[in-house]
Amino acid sequence: METLIALSCALGACRPAQPPITPNALAGSYSYVSKDPASRASDHNLNRLVLQSDGTFDLVEGGTTKVVSEKEGVWKIVPASMYGSGQLPNVELDHSGYPIESTKNEIRLLIDQDTGVWWVKSR
Repeated sequence: METLIALSCALGACRPAQPPITPNALAGSYSYVSKDPASRASDHNLNRLVLQSDGTFDLVEGGTTKVVSEKEGVWKIVPASMYGSGQLPNVELDHSGYPIESTKNEIRLLIDQDTGVWWVKSR
């Protein structure tokens, strides 16, 4: 059994347990985080995301050196089972999906894991 678990983890299907993802846990204001060295802070300094408890969202993207756009719509949680084993649940803003990474201290909506870009809010 241990060999099977180790093999599953080595193949990327193993993830640490996350606290439950509920609409109430996701609702709130998110900050934009970018660890990408090629990204200029002034391109994203006005970014904000608000998920309302009524299932609507307000997304502002842009900055002092990039055109600012605002989008409003509806959001929902899509269970991990929709994506196959080993996947994270997603929050969908209209038709854009972001994997949800949750710890006891914060919730991240992952934009690009390779370059380290996400939305974050404290729990």
